[in-house]
Amino acid sequence: MLTCIYMYREAVGSLSPEERDARTVFCMQLAARIRPRDLEDFFSAVGKVRDVRIISDRNSRRSKGIAYVEFCDIQSVPLAIGLTGQRLLGVPIIVQASQAEKNRLAALASSLQKGSGGPMRLFVGSLHCNITKEMLRGIFEPFGKIESIVLMRDPDTGQSKGYGFITFSEAECARRALEQLNGFELAGRPMRVGQLHEGPDLGGAPEATEDPELMGPSARLQLMAKLAEGSGLQLPSSAQAALQLNGALPLGALNPAALTALSPALNLASQTLASQCLTLSGLFSPQTM
Repeated sequence: MLTCIYMYREAVGSLSPEERDARTVFCMQLAARIRPRDLEDFFSAVGKVRDVRIISDRNSRRSKGIAYVEFCDIQSVPLAIGLTGQRLLGVPIIVQASQAEKNRLAALASSLQKGSGGPMRLFVGSLHCNITKEMLRGIFEPFGKIESIVLMRDPDTGQSKGYGFITFSEAECARRALEQLNGFELAGRPMRVGQLHEGPDLGGAPEATEDPELMGPSARLQLMAKLAEGSGLQLPSSAQAALQLNGALPLGALNPAALTALSPALNLASQTLASQCLTLSGLFSPQTM
């Protein structure tokens, strides 16, 4: 049945239809006597309202109990959706994203899923300068097969720049690694992990001199617990060997390959870093006081 629309409208400006859809919410379960001004007053609590459209029956001109509300700012949309359940004229309102916007998001999600079966490259940043490719492999490999690891280094000094790139054979494995390891503390600083298309600021990696020590026991044990938690994945030999160094695994629990997997990179965790502090003694004697 055809419907007519009662409107309350402010200046639309030069927004495209897609931009207007993104700023619009769909309201349901409205009182029969609802007016555009009622909706404007109700939603003004979360942002300036540009347009109100109440859908009504063409013949009876009675409200169908649904409406569209467009905001001036897109930031108002999630706040408006949060008003779901609040009473307007005594009736709990239901607020959702507009159908056009929901369709756009669904199409975007579908296109991403279609292209999600191949390799995925991750950015890994905020790394200590002594973190090596072997250590990164031991951390990320439990999540899936890794095609390549590139650790960026200074061409003059050969020192790590504190960031690199890891390519997984399967996108799903990369997403699991991103979810579990982004923000995880490694060598005293939160590791930054993200998809390469996110465009991270490569120059923003903290300097390595900010960390007092590399791969402390608590950080390593916390990492291994996180990797094992609910994943059902077997730790690689290098990771098992690193755990054994700290007594987290008994020697008998390691497979033979793990006993020979202690690479220089993992042994780096047990090395003592040089202190920049001086110890002063013998400056005075109590007998001379």
